[in-house]
Amino acid sequence: GMDAMTAEEEYCTVVRCENVNVASSNTFPNALASIGVHLDNVGDIVIEDSNTVCFVVTPEVTKQCLRLLSKELVGTGVSLSVVDSHEFMPHGEMQEMKLSRVLERQMERKKLDAGYVQFG
Repeated sequence: GMDAMTAEEEYCTVVRCENVNVASSNTFPNALASIGVHLDNVGDIVIEDSNTVCFVVTPEVTKQCLRLLSKELVGTGVSLSVVDSHEFMPHGEMQEMKLSRVLERQMERKKLDAGYVQFG
């Protein structure tokens, strides 16, 4: 059968994004969502330093990220590349998947506006 390493590689790709101005850019969850990458297809997002971010995505959205993501980010010569997964994730600050919470909140608010929420 497949050993664990092979299985890992089948299911995720690590993309490194360099020369990105992390502070001025969209958050990565938002940037990914805006190019149509569903957050179900995104794993950890690690900010290595103020110009480099790595993130894990499923193989089927890798090309989309490499092709489109730089347009959503601020930076001079933003470059995206697939990292050989043996290097795997660098140590850095994890960026939270904030988008989903914001969306949840918007959905909650819609329910409130529509008067669905009952107070027990």
